[in-house]
Amino acid sequence: MINISILEEMFDGDKEILRQLFELYLEEHSTLSDTIEEQYKNNKLPELFRTFHTLFGALSNLCEEDILPLIKTIEVSCKNHDTPHQHSIESVISELAKIKQQMMDYLND
Repeated sequence: MINISILEEMFDGDKEILRQLFELYLEEHSTLSDTIEEQYKNNKLPELFRTFHTLFGALSNLCEEDILPLIKTIEVSCKNHDTPHQHSIESVISELAKIKQQMMDYLND
């Protein structure tokens, strides 16, 4: 999950900036889980590497604290042409849904 307290601290409590960041993330990553599933199912490791590399950067910037190590592990596996475990992919997709909900809850407050 995203550590919203740290993000608010980084932006001196400016909730509007967080709202814009969350809206941008949700807009740009609205189909990310589908993309991951498609790339994994079709064993497109170079594309999956790029997807996870981008995801790692985006979530790092948003102070995500729980799933980043797993995302990095999957990224490295793909880079080394090793297919990640299906359970790992499913865990990331599950966490992405929780992060999306966390952002939507924040936006609706």
